[in-house]
Amino acid sequence: MTKAVISGIGPDQPGIVAAIADILYKRGCNIVDSTMTRLANEFAVILIINAPNSVRFPDLKAEFATLEESHNMTVVIKPIPDNIGMDFHKPENPYMISVAGQDQAGITYKISRKLAEMDINITDLNAQCIQGDEGPVYIMMVEIDIPNSMAVGSLQKEIQEIAREIGLEIQLRPLEAVAL
Repeated sequence: MTKAVISGIGPDQPGIVAAIADILYKRGCNIVDSTMTRLANEFAVILIINAPNSVRFPDLKAEFATLEESHNMTVVIKPIPDNIGMDFHKPENPYMISVAGQDQAGITYKISRKLAEMDINITDLNAQCIQGDEGPVYIMMVEIDIPNSMAVGSLQKEIQEIAREIGLEIQLRPLEAVAL
């Protein structure tokens, strides 16, 4: 098996996921990780796939060229070198940071910068601006992996300082492990 990252973006419309899955299924590819979402009126997708050794990525790219034309998308295929394993990392200490407040420039920057300074890994981030009673409201959910060696209280103190500084509500809570 060979591995690749496939990313794409284009106008949101019914059938995009089915078209992508159809191309991969017919080639015997397996989607092992994915993120697909609608952002405003755009659809964005990132996939990690395992492909049979018989699949050549230039041929796969040619098949996606049809999708690019029919759905007005841009698709990029990036092979993952064989010496890089598929890291199904189990977070040491998963937490969720939820942010809500009046929309303003710098919210994502200030929180992500503080997390980087504290060597805390962001594993997922979703944000959007919604209309509130008093104007645009920024909502952000950030999944993080706090090193076991770090006191959670020190992170709590730092994010509350950011909350006071820019007038946001920020909450930190542990994420429960899901057993399958």
